[in-house]
Amino acid sequence: MSKRDLILKNASRIMYERGTGVGVDTLVSEIGVAKMTLYKHFPTKTDLIVACLQYMDDCHRARLSGEIDWSSSPRERLLSVFDSLREWFAMPSFRGCAFVNATVELADTSPPVRNAVLEHKNATRAWVVKLVEECGLPNTNFVASQIAQLMEGATITALLERDPVAADIAQATALQVLEKAKKSIRSGPVN
Repeated sequence: MSKRDLILKNASRIMYERGTGVGVDTLVSEIGVAKMTLYKHFPTKTDLIVACLQYMDDCHRARLSGEIDWSSSPRERLLSVFDSLREWFAMPSFRGCAFVNATVELADTSPPVRNAVLEHKNATRAWVVKLVEECGLPNTNFVASQIAQLMEGATITALLERDPVAADIAQATALQVLEKAKKSIRSGPVN
C-alpha cells in the first residue's frame, strides 16, 4: 500500500470516528507518518478531507453494490439496498453518514467539502435512478428521489436511535412507493 493510500485509509477511519475537526498532529501520530509526508500528499487539511470523502464514497457505493444479488428481480435488487443499510447500521463502528457529518461540521465554511458531499449525493441518486429504471416504472427521477430520501432518513434515524430497524421501516415505505408507481402504470395518466 502506498503512503498516500495508507494516509487516506486511516485518516478516513479516524475522521469518520471522531469528525473532521480531528487535528493534524493526532492524524500523523495515529497513522504513523511525518507531518511533511501528509502535506506532501495532501497540501491542506481541506484537501485531505475532500480526498477522504471521495475515498468513503467509493467504499460506500462498492459496499451497497456488492451486497445486491444481481440475479434477483429489479424490484428485489432495489429493495435489497435497505438490507445492506440494515447491516451497516448494526455495525459497532456505525456513526451515521460521513457526508452528512462533514456537512454539519464544515460545509458552510468549506466549498470544496460541500462540493464533495454534493458529488456523493448526486452519484448515489444517479445510482438509485438506474435501479428504478430497471424496474420499468414511470417518473423515474421522482421515484428515485423518494427512495434516496428514504435511505437518508433511515441513516439519520439509525444513528439517532441506535436501531438498525430504521432500514426495515424505510424498506417497507420504499415498497409502498414502488407499488404506487406500478399502479400508476396500470391506471394510466391522471388528468
